[in-house]
Amino acid sequence: MDELEIQRWVSPFYLAILHGNYVSHILTDEERNQFNQRVFEVLPEMTPQIARSLISGHWREAITGSWFAGVKKYTQCQTQIARRLLASEACYAGQSHAFALACFANDASVSALKQYLDRYLRQLDCYYDQNWAMPALMWIDEVNGTDHSIEYLKANGLWERFIKDKDLKAWRIQTCQKQFWNLMNYCKSHFQ
Repeated sequence: MDELEIQRWVSPFYLAILHGNYVSHILTDEERNQFNQRVFEVLPEMTPQIARSLISGHWREAITGSWFAGVKKYTQCQTQIARRLLASEACYAGQSHAFALACFANDASVSALKQYLDRYLRQLDCYYDQNWAMPALMWIDEVNGTDHSIEYLKANGLWERFIKDKDLKAWRIQTCQKQFWNLMNYCKSHFQ
């Protein structure tokens, strides 16, 4: 991806997408409105090919590409997104990978998120994107009326064991779920 493409598809978006800043107090109302306007301007031009190219890039590109793939429901990017999530090779990118999988809300999303959780909830010293993958799976359960997340959230289950030695306020499932729900609902009402 060349510098002009990064200026077009990455630079105006990745800081607002990072950590879901577009729904937090980190952005002013004016900055949020500018983000929304920029998204509206490029959504008609976004294609699966552009999203794939972004997803295969460094963390900034990957965050942006997966986020746009989720908003546009480009399930043809799903295998690539799932691979990138499971590899956890780029900092923060897993946030948008989990977001995109939740947007797709299909069996392949469930499978990818469960593989991720099965691997990384067992690695107690790895603070990756578990707090995004878990609520993403919960979102899919909510949308589809399924219960895939229950096995992770039961008493003394993988989630409880994973967060046991962590800052409980930040890792409480209710906190993670609320933040994730805010992201998903914001995108549904503004961009989809």
